[in-house]
Amino acid sequence: MEYSYYDMRVEMSKIAHYMWDRRLTNAAGGNFSVKVDDNRILLSPSMMSEDRHCEMRPEDFLLIDYDQNILEGSGKLSRETLMHVLILKNFDKIGAVIHAHPFYCMPYVAFGHEIPNVTEATMGRGVVGVIPWTQAFTEALSENVYKYWEEHRELAERKPIGAIMQYHGVVCSGDTIFKAYSMLERIECDAFCNLAKGAVEATGTYTIPTLK
Repeated sequence: MEYSYYDMRVEMSKIAHYMWDRRLTNAAGGNFSVKVDDNRILLSPSMMSEDRHCEMRPEDFLLIDYDQNILEGSGKLSRETLMHVLILKNFDKIGAVIHAHPFYCMPYVAFGHEIPNVTEATMGRGVVGVIPWTQAFTEALSENVYKYWEEHRELAERKPIGAIMQYHGVVCSGDTIFKAYSMLERIECDAFCNLAKGAVEATGTYTIPTLK
């Protein structure tokens, strides 16, 4: 079978690998999407992280429409598909959405704290705010994520932004998959810098610990 949008599928395979390899998500979940045309979205399938450890082939991604019909592919839809559709359908200048569980962001996720902007890489994009806890995989959660994006519409249409889904993970958007992924890495860096702040202030220096 010849799959459409094959070049983008190849890039998405790379992004999935980077997300896992760089500890930007974990086996507990993660998914991402790209708007490839009007009413056409490429989406990572369910269990991308837990079953496949983000080792994806180009043909593994699902082509869907805004009604969540699978047009190409044989996998199952992520339970968070609606979240992706709502943002990509209703924001003209957003072309990609990533949901992930980044290692250094997770303390902020677990305790419901926003991630302050502390580096040049995120200047002008505001803090990574908190979307109040909503039951995972529900329509209400997708709607609450979309509500956050609506409240930040002017910024979200101009620049990549991110937000915390309390107890769950983070969501990032961008005009391209590359910009959305870049935002994911940038807020992970800010999270690490904020976590290291106490050690820096106490000693004046900080040695990055070796992760085992």
